[in-house]
Amino acid sequence: MDITGEKEKRKELRQVDRRYLVFYLRIYDGMSSKIIGHLVDLSEKGMMLIADHPVPVNEDYRLRMRLPAQMKDRGEIIFAATSRWCKSDENPDFYLVGFQMHDLEPPARDLISTLLRDFGYREERNYS
Repeated sequence: MDITGEKEKRKELRQVDRRYLVFYLRIYDGMSSKIIGHLVDLSEKGMMLIADHPVPVNEDYRLRMRLPAQMKDRGEIIFAATSRWCKSDENPDFYLVGFQMHDLEPPARDLISTLLRDFGYREERNYS
């Protein structure tokens, strides 16, 4: 795909309704205790994290998200995601990282929908 096509695809993905959560959720690398970052915003197709270190782009990950205690059904969601972009934050000590989620199992998709509905809010920010 050429650069123009890549930019258009990225723009299309950004049109998905993003929500900011009222919780500071941690995202872990697979089953380890290594924190990849903290959730900034979430949609049913992807998420943006703030991380202490840069994350390689176009890498596949198995991620684990701890859920808020108010969601009594499950304590976490495990899902596959691909890192799509990484850039320095306004604060040079941090990085913003975009992930595209894929192959979500129906229970994980339902939990993400519940997070968005019950704990999400909209806020206009420009991270491009």
